[in-house]
Amino acid sequence: MAEAKALPVSLWRTHFNEGRHDGGWQALALRHAPAAPMDVVPIDVPPSGFVDAPALEQCPSLRAMLEAMALPWKSVRLMQLLPGCEIMEHTDAGVSAAQGEVRLHVPLQTGEHVYFHVDGERIPLRAGECWYLDVSRPHRVRNRGGQTRIHLVADAWVDERLLEAFRASDAGDPLPDATDPWSQFLRFRDFVGTDEEYSRRLSAITDKAEFVQASVQLGHGAGFQFEASDVESAMKAGRRSWMEQWVL
Repeated sequence: MAEAKALPVSLWRTHFNEGRHDGGWQALALRHAPAAPMDVVPIDVPPSGFVDAPALEQCPSLRAMLEAMALPWKSVRLMQLLPGCEIMEHTDAGVSAAQGEVRLHVPLQTGEHVYFHVDGERIPLRAGECWYLDVSRPHRVRNRGGQTRIHLVADAWVDERLLEAFRASDAGDPLPDATDPWSQFLRFRDFVGTDEEYSRRLSAITDKAEFVQASVQLGHGAGFQFEASDVESAMKAGRRSWMEQWVL
């Protein structure tokens, strides 16, 4: 962790996917493809098309970890999310074990008030662990803690050693959900289903933005502390569920 924090501020770049965050998502390349338009952009070329970035020389512990894992590495980045900031829900097409490429996350600095959700499920990421996340599925992150969240994010091609590691892995110990905004929203949704007045008021709204705003206001008034992005994520999930029922 000390190595990552000691890197020059000038090496950090605002994440290129600017439409999917509020300005607090930043990346720093440790391994990159010279052919990419920017060193933090992962492109679809074989591992041989990637080289170590100069910053990796300043991170001997991280370099030793990558060498010990001995995977066919592609893009390797440090990614940080500043306090109070959010990565909106999105998908990373093609990056999943089923398609032959994985994205591994190693949290270096995080906390209980960092909320990382994949397909509506909170992932219990803790510092020092290594996680495979299927980022081809809808996912989003919120940092509601007081310190910057920093992850090592490494892409690799799938090989037999990695598959064996998956078979020996587990899903981690759940984090407390009392403050999780998504958990709060699900409770509010159940509450609305049993309360005629709340159900009537929300079902009468046809404008999306107005519906989201009203849901947050009514939820807070009833003691449920969630955010607009929780409502929007639930609406997107409902549309996906409806559309996927027609896919054979």
